[in-house]
Amino acid sequence: MSYLLHILQVKLFKPIAAGRGIRVARRPQRVVAVMILPLILSGWGGCVSSPLPPEPTVSPSADVNVNEAWRDAKMVAAREPGRMPAVGTGSSMQPVYGDNTLLVISPIDYEQLRAGMTVAYVNHNGVRVVHRLVEKREGGWRVMGLNNERVDNDLVTRKNLLGVIYASFNYDSEAAPQK
Repeated sequence: MSYLLHILQVKLFKPIAAGRGIRVARRPQRVVAVMILPLILSGWGGCVSSPLPPEPTVSPSADVNVNEAWRDAKMVAAREPGRMPAVGTGSSMQPVYGDNTLLVISPIDYEQLRAGMTVAYVNHNGVRVVHRLVEKREGGWRVMGLNNERVDNDLVTRKNLLGVIYASFNYDSEAAPQK
């Protein structure tokens, strides 16, 4: 880990407890920054000839069980009105989200949507879907799963938008649930 990244993590975001997945102490609004900042900073500095790490082929997991991850997701969701925890399933958003993922969805104004955001919406079959915004059309936003080859048939509109993904919590499917 670079010195700059270490300082940012220690001084600004508090260290993440080793082997405990994502933990939120006092400032849950920084969960996304803790998850994304290392990805952004990994491209800064260092040797130009250093290859980037290979893309993961499966969703990330953590050394926590589903009960711990669910408790954390509910805690983060409860910090702001309108946020809700949700269970991620399927492979359309792999390698970022998959079966061992819990999400926190935060409401957002439709006018604030931008291409590249990951949103939750309800499709024409009444199924909740989490996909990335591709482009804005006259009737709504076209969306597509990261692992899909084509865009969804449904558009994201004011009526079917649930919100944006605020945080994600991965868990070890092998870890025994707490009793």
